[in-house]
Amino acid sequence: MKHCMKCNNIVEHLSYSTLRKIKKSAAEFKHSDKEEMHKIKISALQFSNKKICEYCYLENLAYLTTIMKIKAIQQEKSLS
Repeated sequence: MKHCMKCNNIVEHLSYSTLRKIKKSAAEFKHSDKEEMHKIKISALQFSNKKICEYCYLENLAYLTTIMKIKAIQQEKSLS
């Protein structure tokens, strides 16, 4: 049994086809310059390699997308 690197919970079993799809999607982030997108890619690869659990992956994804939204709003306000 594998344990999550972040929370030390047991990583639940997912189908290999699902994990391959996640890994393939993460590979599509390779041309992004944003730091948050790079962190999302790393998190997706960790999840697809069963290094972190689904909860930690989704929590990290929500956190990073929130940061991206806040930065976009701040940038929009500065352009106005």
